[in-house]
Amino acid sequence: MAESLSSKLAGITLPDADGKATRLGSLWEAGPAVVVFLRHYG
Repeated sequence: MAESLSSKLAGITLPDADGKATRLGSLWEAGPAVVVFLRHYG
């Protein structure tokens, strides 16, 4: 069975707005989540 996109992304760790490392999968463990990437200007 093919691995789902959410399963592939779940292990990726990125910094949050405060610079703290956050595993993407932890954002949707309890329910749906929207992940937005903002481009930094400056």
